Amino acid sequence: MIAAIDIGTESARLMFKSNGEWKVLKKSYRIFFPSPEAVEQDPKEILSAVYDLLKQIPKEGDVLYVGMSSVFHSVVGLDEGFNPVTPLLNWADRRSYREKEELEKKYGTRFFYERTACPLHPMYWPSKILWMKKNSDSKKFCSIKAFIVNKLTGEFVEEISLASGTGMMNIHSLEWDDEILGIVGVKKENLPELKSPYAQLKAKEEVAKELGFREVYLVLGGGDGVMTNVGLNAMDPDSATVTIGTSGAFRVVLDRPVIDREGISTWCYLIDEKNYVLGGAINNGGIVLMWLKDVMKFDSYDEIIEEAKKSSIGANGLVFLPFLNGERAPHWRERYRGVLVGLASSHRRSDIARAALEGICFRIKDIYNAVKKVGNVDPVRIVATGGFTSSPYWVQLLADVLGKDITVTNVENPSAFGAYVMALKSLGESVEEFLEKEVRVEQVFRCDPERNEKYEQLYDDYRFLYEKLVDYFYRE
Repeated sequence: MIAAIDIGTESARLMFKSNGEWKVLKKSYRIFFPSPEAVEQDPKEILSAVYDLLKQIPKEGDVLYVGMSSVFHSVVGLDEGFNPVTPLLNWADRRSYREKEELEKKYGTRFFYERTACPLHPMYWPSKILWMKKNSDSKKFCSIKAFIVNKLTGEFVEEISLASGTGMMNIHSLEWDDEILGIVGVKKENLPELKSPYAQLKAKEEVAKELGFREVYLVLGGGDGVMTNVGLNAMDPDSATVTIGTSGAFRVVLDRPVIDREGISTWCYLIDEKNYVLGGAINNGGIVLMWLKDVMKFDSYDEIIEEAKKSSIGANGLVFLPFLNGERAPHWRERYRGVLVGLASSHRRSDIARAALEGICFRIKDIYNAVKKVGNVDPVRIVATGGFTSSPYWVQLLADVLGKDITVTNVENPSAFGAYVMALKSLGESVEEFLEKEVRVEQVFRCDPERNEKYEQLYDDYRFLYEKLVDYFYRE
């Protein structure tokens, strides 16, 4: 029996095939916001959710293989017995921004970037771990996936895909970077041992018994974002994936590590030892709609979309800079915040809704432009994933903003599906035939040249306003 699990920001999703049909099960968990900069989760609650899902896998065969995908950038502090002594800090936690700025002043920005292909940012581990050391009794540090793997197998390991998104693994040697570990004050034995994404770890006997199998193996897999490229077979420079879920990202696969030589606009993570993912991510995707829904009393996300349709291109002169949770790529300004520009008494909820959607799409265009430039690529096939694909209106809007056609497939959970593919590869199966059979194009959204021309002008306005407000957010 083969299954796959994706441990996401808000929920875990289990995927398996039974009696010739794909099944997807989901279990949500909580996110806590104890302060404006803090975003925490309970690692034990997430472990429980994952375990509850695994118990629901049909008992077909004696041996179970579980491919794993997990959210990038999470970190939890542990004691010597591998028990959590801190909450899980996810990618959106920004409390370590002062530690980040101290590292930047002392070592410069490129010191870390050249080694890890990860910019200095509170999202990554160097500043997070420094903050955790000041505010907890943590002895060891790991991701949510490594924590769960430890509880199920007894081993303290991490695969190189997820590790490549910590900001502490050397992208060239594929090992924890000794110099960065020295700066942060962490020994290698206090971090998980690095393994191949195709490594199979045997679960504890009691775990296998409780799940109803003679043996259970965890295939370590990778980070959720890059697993999307695997699941959608976007594995060459001519293909790319664009995601808008809670956050958002644009990614393209290369055969070598690539970093920005003129600035620090992109990151580069790993799928496996031979495939690298050049890309960038935004903090503010669907989370902006969550905010709109709560603050403006929309009944549902569908209502936000329907309301946006009532406005026109450019939201009647309203520009929404959607930095509610700061900025990641391409400028990495974590102090930046959301701004509505041009608000007048004539504006209605429909204009604010449309401006929010356009602002998120402009953020994706920022990343798209950076990836094209840094990677010297121009993908002809862009595959969309994430919650926004449930709205044809929003996907069409993004196609018009980017000036590119966008494809939507039948794969609804590409990160979990990618982890399933990794499990197949670890077993020596032919994944090319599998992907050709399972992945189908559902719809292609064609860019409208007339709308794209208007959006190019509006994008220039957005960039002008963005630059004008930098000094405001970074004044001392």
